[in-house]
This record gives sequence, structure tokens and C-alpha cells, in this order.
Amino acid sequence: MIRKARLEDSSDINLLGLTLNPNYSSLFKLTDILKQSYAKVYVYIIKDKIIGFIHVNIFAKDCDIINIVVQKYYQRKNIGTQLFKYLIANNNIDRITLEVKAQNTQAINFYKKQGLEILTVRKNYYADGDGYLMGRKYEK
Repeated sequence: MIRKARLEDSSDINLLGLTLNPNYSSLFKLTDILKQSYAKVYVYIIKDKIIGFIHVNIFAKDCDIINIVVQKYYQRKNIGTQLFKYLIANNNIDRITLEVKAQNTQAINFYKKQGLEILTVRKNYYADGDGYLMGRKYEK
């Protein structure tokens, strides 16, 4: 099941976020995010447990993916794809963009599977290397 995140989801989201960044909980506070009209967070739940989420910012019809994470055990089981499709189906989006580390081949392959392409290289975007700006336009 996929639904909008709630305040009581903070601890589960923070635990998952730590797999992305050891400073996740200080960088992304769900209480602040949910107050922003342009921010959306959707969670994927199995047996009353959050096993994945997607966090995006939507301005007009442009969507910027901030974070998407799925618990390691559930990776490669279509959870990320379902979150991605839910995002598109439930928002009026013309374009999606995101940044990803150039070395993160697993994420890059996932985004390519969703129809995104590498738009440009951002030299030294991350402290430990380059980043890619990936994106896709949607025709409706």
C-alpha cells in the first residue's frame, strides 16, 4: 500500500534515510517537510511497516526527486517502480529531474528503467565525485 507520509512516520523514514546519508535526520525533518505546500512524501507499507519512501518537491508542473529509498531486503522487487508510478499518477507533472552520484550505477539503472536520461554531468557536485542531472518530460 502507498499513502502520503504522516508525522508519526518520522522514525521509520529517518531509519530508511540513514541508508542514504548518515546525516539524514538532521538534513530532512519530516515535521518541516510536511509543512511545505510544494513537498510530497509517499510511503510504501507492507504489514504495517514502512519499507520505502519517495520525497519530492513539485513547483508548478516540475518535479524534483529529493530522495527515494527502499529497504535493502525489498530492493529489486518493484517497490521503487511502484512509488515512482504512484507519484506520476497522483500529481500533475510535466517534467521530473534529480541529481545522482555518477558512481551510483544501481540508482542510475533504476532511473533509466523509469524513462529518465542523463541530461548533463555536474563536475564535483558531491564531495567525493561528479553527479548526473537526470530527467524526463511527460507528454499528456
